[in-house]
Amino acid sequence: MNRRHFILSTAALGLSDLAAEYNHSVPVPSGNGIAGGIEGPTLLSTRLRKARRQRFLRTTAIKDPVVLESLRVLTRDGQFFIEARDKEGAVGLAMGNSSRLGQSYPITSKRIAKFYVGKDMRDYEDHLEALYVHDSTYKWQGLPLWVNVAGCELAILDLIGKKTGLPVNELLGDRQRDTIGLYYANGDRTHSAEWVVEQLQQNIAESGAKAVKFKVGARMAMTEESHARDRQLIPLLRTALGPDMVIYADANGSYDVPSAVYYGRMMEQHDYGFFEEPVPFDYYEETKAVADAVDIPIAGGEQESSLRAFEWLLANRAVQVVQPDLIYFGGMIRSLRVAAMARELGLPCVPHISGPGMGSLYMAHFASILHNTTEFHEYKGDPDPVPYVLSGMGKRLKAEDGALPVPNGPGLGIEIDPDYLAGLRPAPV
Repeated sequence: MNRRHFILSTAALGLSDLAAEYNHSVPVPSGNGIAGGIEGPTLLSTRLRKARRQRFLRTTAIKDPVVLESLRVLTRDGQFFIEARDKEGAVGLAMGNSSRLGQSYPITSKRIAKFYVGKDMRDYEDHLEALYVHDSTYKWQGLPLWVNVAGCELAILDLIGKKTGLPVNELLGDRQRDTIGLYYANGDRTHSAEWVVEQLQQNIAESGAKAVKFKVGARMAMTEESHARDRQLIPLLRTALGPDMVIYADANGSYDVPSAVYYGRMMEQHDYGFFEEPVPFDYYEETKAVADAVDIPIAGGEQESSLRAFEWLLANRAVQVVQPDLIYFGGMIRSLRVAAMARELGLPCVPHISGPGMGSLYMAHFASILHNTTEFHEYKGDPDPVPYVLSGMGKRLKAEDGALPVPNGPGLGIEIDPDYLAGLRPAPV
């Protein structure tokens, strides 16, 4: 699926044409926007809850117990890792998003490790469910909790993969592709429209990407300057990059409904692929109002921490592309549950990458097993300072001809320089 052939589960409703200026008043649609005879949100929720109850960890491939002896947070040079060690001395290691894990990692030591240690990780999905309610862990719901859960899960999957000889993706599903097509994401909002165009042209030349994503709005805000930039940049990018480039736009919740509809219509005129987070992420009714008013697919989910919230967004057709962040949302298994709900409705899952922390590595594993996804996935270059190579490939995971290879080695499929590993030290608690 691409921008020209995007399957929607229901037709979006249109609004009257907007005036030329962004601040013109626009009527907001009422009701649920679902045509007569199509399943409503209540019935859809029943289907979605069944879909998300699927199990993904292939326990039949794990013949021997994997009893966890320790979960530790390790650090060096401002980078944070989680190490999982079992009773037999096997070790799994995963890098976290250090800007988030570095501020919240005591949750791993004081909560997650205390619950997981001593348990057989073949039953990981049961433990993941039980952790949420154990000792009122649910009260920590949100990014601080799920960033730590994700890091622990990735380390545990790396451990299991190394013990079984299987890559993480094969522990969780059937491989659908051996390479992952990329869209290059530019996160700048401070420079001019011309600068963004030049930077993306450079990113395309270096990576071979056939798709790009750029920022609009002022991040959870609108200003006169951001509006002027958006009105210039949206058509300029299409002109500069040509008709064959797939272009996505990300507002990070910058707009109100009228402005989001205005820019969504502008993006339609210039053949954009999707419009990400047009209004603040937790403005669910407003997100739906925008989706009902425009034809361009609305993408969202980067900030979500609740499976129930994704269920609402899907059941009410507020988004047409779901984007769980593999770290912010708590790991691959919870994200696969979101993908399963989207698949039930014939909609794609395109995982979000929250930044450094080997995000592209985790995305490559995840996207390789998705049945319902698009041709392009997020890429932000190779920002991590960790010296590693892909197992059996002798090179880093980096874009070539607009794609990434899917790792084949056991676990996460990388080998980190031993001297670097020797410098890791337990993070103070």
